[in-house]
Amino acid sequence: MLSSFSTSSSYPRRRVSRKPNKALDSRFHGNDCIGGQESSFFLNCKLLSKKTIRTIVFAILMSTGIGGMAWADESASASRPNPRNPWPALLQQADTLGLPTEFLSHIDPLFVSITFEDLRTYAAEYHPEDHRMILNMRLSFNEAGGALADLARMTHHDLALLYHELLHAYLDYLYADQHPTPPIPADQQVLNFANSQMACHYRFVRINPIRQLKGATELRFLSNQDSWEVMNETWAVFVGWVLWTKLELFEGQLTNSQWTPELTTQWTERLKKAVESGELLGYYEPDDPEERRVARKRFIAPSNGLTPQDVEHLLTQVLHELPEIVEASKAVFEKYQTSLEPPPSCE
Repeated sequence: MLSSFSTSSSYPRRRVSRKPNKALDSRFHGNDCIGGQESSFFLNCKLLSKKTIRTIVFAILMSTGIGGMAWADESASASRPNPRNPWPALLQQADTLGLPTEFLSHIDPLFVSITFEDLRTYAAEYHPEDHRMILNMRLSFNEAGGALADLARMTHHDLALLYHELLHAYLDYLYADQHPTPPIPADQQVLNFANSQMACHYRFVRINPIRQLKGATELRFLSNQDSWEVMNETWAVFVGWVLWTKLELFEGQLTNSQWTPELTTQWTERLKKAVESGELLGYYEPDDPEERRVARKRFIAPSNGLTPQDVEHLLTQVLHELPEIVEASKAVFEKYQTSLEPPPSCE
């Protein structure tokens, strides 16, 4: 799911199906899941799960043909993307701009199908049950619905939201029922860590029934689906924040960018503010229909938000940030945790 944006820049979100149970259970090794607040940038995003995801995406630069539209041949390049297989062009453009591409290169190029529709109210939809993304026509080249929009023309905000969605697609791929080959070691590490976090930290949680009252919490033992959803959303929110903040600090010039002590300090200060404001907290839509009648969505309390271990894995295994940025980021979360009540014990 996505949290809310500032009212000046957000789009209404729409519901999409959640990931089927069997897709989750096939990776839980038979052990029952072993394994925002308004801010300068954000809005949390909605996730990949069996129930629907509302996705706020100002730009996800992928494309596929609509109504039979396609290029004459199957080749693709950054300047001439193939609507039936937009992934290569996406990777080429992202790499040219210095954006993270390694984790995206692990996804089968044909895994995610993308179409364009005239979504008058919504920016995008993602359907994990069939790995399908529907984008607003305005996100296509010349708003024609047949080709990839130019990544270099997107705002920092757009790119951050794109990577929020791409993180969902990556986790969707890791948890897919069938793969032609076993996961590579790096992907297996992410998968193992995700399962371990869903076994406890994102399973027995505190929520904020009223989001504005952070001190008022209730305990919940989440279902497989809800645990999956809140973890995915929390991770995707952080990945989007990382991309947006880097683009802001380096003024969009990530190619050959170098961290200086001053930039590292600015990064740390921005991260502190995001953590303390609740901007990086995810939420889920209750799997239980009875609870859903009471509240359509439940916001996770700070005690069960991102952990230093989450931050380390995402920055290291997924985004491949420098060690000094990883350590500085972990330190922010470690210090913040000292001011919180500990998460509920799973024992």
